[in-house]
Amino acid sequence: MEPLVELEGIVEPLGTLEAPFSGRPCVLYRVELGLWQRLRDGGEGKSREEAGVTFRLRLPLEQTAVVVDATSAELRWPRRGWRRVQLGRDRATDARVARLYRRLARTGPRRRVVVGREQRLQAGDRVRLFGQAFSVPDAGGQEPPGYREPPRCFWVSATSLSVL
Repeated sequence: MEPLVELEGIVEPLGTLEAPFSGRPCVLYRVELGLWQRLRDGGEGKSREEAGVTFRLRLPLEQTAVVVDATSAELRWPRRGWRRVQLGRDRATDARVARLYRRLARTGPRRRVVVGREQRLQAGDRVRLFGQAFSVPDAGGQEPPGYREPPRCFWVSATSLSVL
């Protein structure tokens, strides 16, 4: 059994996603349509989407980093308000919202304003996470002279992640 760890550090992206409402780059996001929006749109379908990519967590004291897979973690976000997204002003925003509705298996918005909440984890955000740590060979690592084993890096499969 791999050891359980609790880590706190700064997010450094290895790759990014585009948040559906804002279009900003992030490593994790959660989008939720408001109840009023779901009732107004009618129809069936999901009302929430979460997506993420692996990222590096820079640990402050050790001057080192671990790679984090938080795609299946329970996410705890600070409360942020609802946001109104005006459609018809910007083609990129319209396209992102249309793709979100397709992924949620919902018919498109019936009016020109979408009300929802977008929460995202970005480069530079401070987080605390819990999960299982394991060591894997580091294909890109540099071997010190006379070192017999290939270099290794630490990964954490996060079960819980809190944005601080």
